Amino acid sequence: MPPYCIQLDDYPKLLKYRVTNHGLCYMEEIISQIYLEGKELSMYKLVQLGILLRVNMCQTMKMDNETLFQDVSKKAIKYGGVEPEYVSYCIKNMALRGLLDSNPNYDNQVASDLHKLEE
Repeated sequence: MPPYCIQLDDYPKLLKYRVTNHGLCYMEEIISQIYLEGKELSMYKLVQLGILLRVNMCQTMKMDNETLFQDVSKKAIKYGGVEPEYVSYCIKNMALRGLLDSNPNYDNQVASDLHKLEE
């Protein structure tokens, strides 16, 4: 089951950001640190990876990233919950570092419609 109850073709329109090439390299670096090197990462890096995975999933419409996203989320549980303000902080920092960029396909109506479905 897809994580959002919208048409698959609307996924690239859902989020305000897209992952840059630099962001993809950074995402692969973090994934390697966790799964190849066996490192325990900070909550900040896990949240960054989760955001990059989710944005990339919406951008590319590849649902196989959802399994990895869920695994990263389980690893982050040991740090407790993540507040929306913290996610916003991480997104702003990643945008400033060039990991995320504005999504030219973003359509705020798609996001609005999704929030209406969730209510």
